[in-house]
Amino acid sequence: MKRYNRRMAIPCGSGGWKLRIFHRRARAKKSARFLVKCGCCDSSLDIYYSEHGLEINGVNASYGEWRSILVPLLGKEFLKD
Repeated sequence: MKRYNRRMAIPCGSGGWKLRIFHRRARAKKSARFLVKCGCCDSSLDIYYSEHGLEINGVNASYGEWRSILVPLLGKEFLKD
């Protein structure tokens, strides 16, 4: 499993702070999720996922719907990495 950054105030190369990412596997009635926190404060974003789709901060949609919104925002240059 990939190790994610969990420490606060780690500078990234573009002048900001690296995001802190926490992962929880699915267990019993709890869904799998990624918790993404800001690198300099405790603001956070919950991303729950399953085979049916994604829920990002309480908004449920299919993978195709999220892709149609997020891919144009990121642009093709970001998808090459």
